[in-house]
Amino acid sequence: MTDRPETSAAPNETEQLTRLLELELIQKRATWKQAGERYRSFRAAGFIFLFLLVIAGLVGGYFAFMRVNEQRANPPPSSNIDR
Repeated sequence: MTDRPETSAAPNETEQLTRLLELELIQKRATWKQAGERYRSFRAAGFIFLFLLVIAGLVGGYFAFMRVNEQRANPPPSSNIDR
């Protein structure tokens, strides 16, 4: 004789397993999405920091260049006395 109750229980178990796996995949996708957003924000913050660092370097270089240029144009009086 064939076991009818076992065959009818198997599809229910497979459906339940499929639903559980689907639910687990949905949760993992949500976790991956949050992690991706976090890494994207870290990357954006890094680029902003590098941009500000380059701008600060350019501004500092400009002021240093202007000061050196000004010192070349107006040399300090020499303390050597011509005899």
